[in-house]
Amino acid sequence: MNLCVAVLLFYMFQLIHGQPDYLGFISIDCGIPVNSTYQDSITNMVYVSDYGFITTGENRIISSDYMEPSLAKRYSNLRFFPHGPRNCYTLRSLVMGNKYLVRAAFYYGNYDGLGKPPVFDLYLGANYWHEVNYSDAGAFNWMDIILVAPTDYLQVCLVNKGMGNPFISGLDLRPLNTTLYPEVNASQSLVLVNSNRFHMGPTDNSIIRAVYDVPPSVMQNAATVNSSRIDFSWNPSDPSANISSKYFFIFYFAELQHVPSNVVRQFDIIVNNKTWNRRPYTPTFLFTNYFSGVVQGMESYSVSLVATKNATLPPILNAMEMYLVKPITAVATDPGDARAMMAIQDNFGVVKNWMGDPCTPKAFIWRGLNCSYPPASPSEIMGLICHTTTYLVPFQIFLGNFHH
Repeated sequence: MNLCVAVLLFYMFQLIHGQPDYLGFISIDCGIPVNSTYQDSITNMVYVSDYGFITTGENRIISSDYMEPSLAKRYSNLRFFPHGPRNCYTLRSLVMGNKYLVRAAFYYGNYDGLGKPPVFDLYLGANYWHEVNYSDAGAFNWMDIILVAPTDYLQVCLVNKGMGNPFISGLDLRPLNTTLYPEVNASQSLVLVNSNRFHMGPTDNSIIRAVYDVPPSVMQNAATVNSSRIDFSWNPSDPSANISSKYFFIFYFAELQHVPSNVVRQFDIIVNNKTWNRRPYTPTFLFTNYFSGVVQGMESYSVSLVATKNATLPPILNAMEMYLVKPITAVATDPGDARAMMAIQDNFGVVKNWMGDPCTPKAFIWRGLNCSYPPASPSEIMGLICHTTTYLVPFQIFLGNFHH
């Protein structure tokens, strides 16, 4: 089977290689020396070190056994976090209310010699994003999320679950047009379900991604089969997914062949045994159509493209996207309070456990803070307990922003 499945957002990264930072792109190579930067010789992407985005963690180089000639420079090193339950990157200078794509990339490469990739959680600010859990030390993995920025900064946090030290190879942020992905709003985000979790048959290993405005390079390829149907299925990999979870699907179709009048390509789109098309579907020649919808949580998911009895050609699929719908359930700390605490941290170099959102989740509240949690409202910082008088007077400059 010649299956060219496109799980789409990666195309966006291909388009912006070498673009300057003023466009709002952030491309971090985690684990390279402080203040260093380079341009990848293959992709022309310019990467910067994670200095200035995070103050904790240690740099490491992966095992020489995993240093393949074709390995992108970005994956030859990483940053890991042997201390603290939560360590966070802060991405600043965003536009509150705008949509963004955030990608966290991971390549274990047996950097610690243990031969066992760790299991840990990702949070975006105060909200759970996804579990990082891969058994293959030589696999490239990433997590993508599309969201609306609640403030002018975002915090990507790695949380230790007692199953090995969290690590990260790369972190990217891309602004999106606000008209894209109308399903994303202040109350919910979309988490991409990675393509390597699906039982979809052979691929050409060239995963291309785009948004609803599908690029020509995606629609010039199509999955097809010699039989009368295309089938694939998978089980949810995120432990947080349950019967109340929802998945959002997008399927893209375009006919790439001049189909003679005496032959017919016609099929039904069936998701979890429910037909999505009202009448048998025939793709239009060199014109893109898409079907999208939400599926309620189940133990397993299946998609079938089934030729009708009148069809003489098999079904095709040009591209698809599959997302877990993530409700924004945790209310973050009041932005003014959070900025005041971040200013204290930046100006006085306070580390402690001061990472991520100051008050939320409660399990990770910053040491020395007294927070209140009004129902359905941002948490508020009511006080700061200083264990030394050294910074007492300077702190008053920042404490004026707090609630009393």
